[in-house]
Amino acid sequence: MRARVSAVIIYAALFERSVWRYRQRGYRYVYIEAGHMAQNRALASISLGLGCCHVGALFDNEINAIIGVDGSGESVVYMSVIGQTGMCVKQQGRPPA
Repeated sequence: MRARVSAVIIYAALFERSVWRYRQRGYRYVYIEAGHMAQNRALASISLGLGCCHVGALFDNEINAIIGVDGSGESVVYMSVIGQTGMCVKQQGRPPA
């Protein structure tokens, strides 16, 4: 799917917004909400005939630098990649690249 990526969605969080209200549980809620957003993104992608892959194992510092966040108060927590799958391309009559 990497060769046909149409979009990369990066989920970042401002931890203070959750922690001030929920204290330590705020960190947990940030990750739970990122998972909920990614799940909805996957469902929407599949309904449009697109593939969606979620990435939790990423190089935090590099992605934080790309999107311009400090990595402590605000940081990347998850990523989703959306694009055509080999099956979708095949159905359209084009050979996979």
